[in-house]
Amino acid sequence: MGIDTGISFVKVTLTELSFKLNKKFRLPKKGIPVEIDVKTKNSFSPDKKTLVSTLSIKLFSTTKNRPFSMKVTVEGTFTGEDPEKLKRFSKFNAPAHLFPFVREIIGNTTMKANILPLLLPPFNISAMVALKKKKK
Repeated sequence: MGIDTGISFVKVTLTELSFKLNKKFRLPKKGIPVEIDVKTKNSFSPDKKTLVSTLSIKLFSTTKNRPFSMKVTVEGTFTGEDPEKLKRFSKFNAPAHLFPFVREIIGNTTMKANILPLLLPPFNISAMVALKKKKK
């Protein structure tokens, strides 16, 4: 038995996937930190009852010695009868709902590239998005 939030998750769509393997990469003894760049975008239908939320994740886009570079973009469609509730949901909850899909795509893509799969740990995507907006 779940709680009815008044918001429905209609669908998620992979809209962009790019991956480039660096065949010359050698892992340094100290390892390398995972560089993650997160972007979000929201758009609403004219009646404000449908939300399309976009989450884009870039990995290793500026790292010089990188194992690969990758970009994943997914769009989630959400509906709700209360436009204000849907607007509040769009700020942090919508990207947080999309992140597990991106995590799975990254893990599977790196596994299929025959490299150590990159399994992103759970993290507070809402805080990351808020911090990025604050820096702008």
